[in-house]
Amino acid sequence: MGAGGKKPPMKEIDETRAAGRDEAFENIINRVKAAGAEIVLDEISPLYTEIGNQEFEIGSERIVQFNLARLDFKLSRRVENQSIQGEGHQKHLTALTTPRIKLTLRRKPDNTQDWQVVDLEDMF
Repeated sequence: MGAGGKKPPMKEIDETRAAGRDEAFENIINRVKAAGAEIVLDEISPLYTEIGNQEFEIGSERIVQFNLARLDFKLSRRVENQSIQGEGHQKHLTALTTPRIKLTLRRKPDNTQDWQVVDLEDMF
């Protein structure tokens, strides 16, 4: 590894980071259960994107709905393993070395059907 040389990707670090994020999400669910929440829904579904007239799977989404203190909450975790590169007719999918992960917590107030985004730190 001389100065200016290209460094090989550190695949082990990327895998460890992704595993840590998975564990953090499970810890959030365990904390919610410990607080007395009732899990209403826990499902995983694929994420798709369109390029032209074709659909491609780019990751997955896990949605956990629960009821805590008579309030409805929805915790979603989107994991994208591929991203779209290029423009126009030159669009293509590129695999990501580290998955792109987005956590969102929403709360549904009484007497409405709209979900409002809640800061995860405010929950605990």
